[in-house]
Amino acid sequence: MEVFGLELEFITAMNRSQTEAWKVIIVLATMALVAVWRWLPRRAGLALLLTLGVWSTGNYFRYDTRTVGQKYDTYDLLHYYLNAKYFDELGYYDLYPACMLADLENDGPYFKRQGTLYMAQNDAGHGRMPIAHGVDRGRKVRENHFTEARWSAFEHDFLMLQRSGASKLNDKLWRQMIIDHGYNGTPAWTVMARPIANIVPVESIKLLGYLDLAVLLAAAATVAWAYGAPTALFAWVFLMVSYSLRWPMISWAFLRYDYVAALMVGMALLKKQKHALAGLFTAYSATMRLFPAMWLYGPGMKGLAGLTRKTVHRPLLILAGSFFFGVAAIEGAAVLSLGGDTVQTHLTNMLDHNSSEQLSSRRIGLALALPYRGERLPKFIEPERKELIEVQKPLRYGLAGVVMLLLGWGLRRADDDETFALGFVPFFLLTTASYYYYVTRVTLVMLHARDLRRPRNVFGLLMLLAIEAFGNWSESAHSGHRVFLVGTTAWMLMAYCITMTVWFNLEAYRAERSQSSGASANP
Repeated sequence: MEVFGLELEFITAMNRSQTEAWKVIIVLATMALVAVWRWLPRRAGLALLLTLGVWSTGNYFRYDTRTVGQKYDTYDLLHYYLNAKYFDELGYYDLYPACMLADLENDGPYFKRQGTLYMAQNDAGHGRMPIAHGVDRGRKVRENHFTEARWSAFEHDFLMLQRSGASKLNDKLWRQMIIDHGYNGTPAWTVMARPIANIVPVESIKLLGYLDLAVLLAAAATVAWAYGAPTALFAWVFLMVSYSLRWPMISWAFLRYDYVAALMVGMALLKKQKHALAGLFTAYSATMRLFPAMWLYGPGMKGLAGLTRKTVHRPLLILAGSFFFGVAAIEGAAVLSLGGDTVQTHLTNMLDHNSSEQLSSRRIGLALALPYRGERLPKFIEPERKELIEVQKPLRYGLAGVVMLLLGWGLRRADDDETFALGFVPFFLLTTASYYYYVTRVTLVMLHARDLRRPRNVFGLLMLLAIEAFGNWSESAHSGHRVFLVGTTAWMLMAYCITMTVWFNLEAYRAERSQSSGASANP
């Protein structure tokens, strides 16, 4: 059945395209519920929300037990399981050369249309080179870094994933993989993941996928404890319909969403006034993916605003102290385990990966909003757009600075957990992260769903859900038009950031004016 360009199938085992079409319907139903929430009896509203939670979960997992019980994402696991397990030998640069050598020496190339180039990486940066170059590099890596036993184990694990697993690669994904940017797990994540990967054999790799499911469920339970069941359910529905969670799927990868769960728990702990614990969870999230440190922007600006009025927010000092203690402890463990050179290599690698010339059509941010003019073609980001993004840096950072200063001032009267949630704003304004990192908008959903009696929260949540409706509609109706999808999404997020900046400033101004009027009336 086709509705507004969406191919809808009724409940049966579905593919990703079909579930994304249904996500649009689920999001629209959720928006309708948000709009009437304040007038519904609590029990009726909760029943409808629970229904949406069950519906969205079934749709996300494609109404297919194999999605949860058998399938996994080989592409992602080759990076995060295999490289973490053999990090001592592969480091940050040599996953692809080792894989291509193992493939070639075992009746390969397994994929006859593998292309002619791969993404070579070293301290000087990234660049495409002939596959023969990669194979030669693989031989050097084996000779210099692997023992015979470890190479044999690596070959076994790689071949299992490439050729024999429940979700083995195909020609297209193999070509795409070897021109990707390699392994980018932080040193802290590597130190945590490496022993787990070495314990779990590749034949049982699906077990690792359940770690993400477990931590996200635990995070949702923590949100319910702090905010109540409705907020937790709205957050869960968002996760299930978010375009950002289309890849890698929950239960298909290895600890890809632990940082999201940690941010959710950190925000819930702030709601419960447990600032020390919140700082530790935020430190964990930041050391796993770096950018979640930006979620302390709001608390930091609230604290600075207080200082301008000779007010010290002691709980925020506890939050900051706990965060820095946690970062120091986790990063210290990573340095002791891997060495300081590894930390430097990772930072260099990430800086190169995030340069304008390395931009892909899957990145979002203010940088992608400014050059976009509403066009549907070309499908993918072109060199001219990358050059324009580089030229627009001064404009972009200038605009970002203005918005961040205004938002920071507007947060001076906000609750600590509210300020924390809005760490997403500098993340959007300053970075060009891949779309799957935008699942962190779940903290914004928590911010708004906590009290739907307030117009700001109703409007904000509707804006966030509208972005998800657009993303899923665009992928369903105009599949592959990534410049259109990313550019429009960036526009909508820019509108959200500006709207919330204005709204929080108005709220702070009105609160202070009301307080001043009250003080004048009661001298």
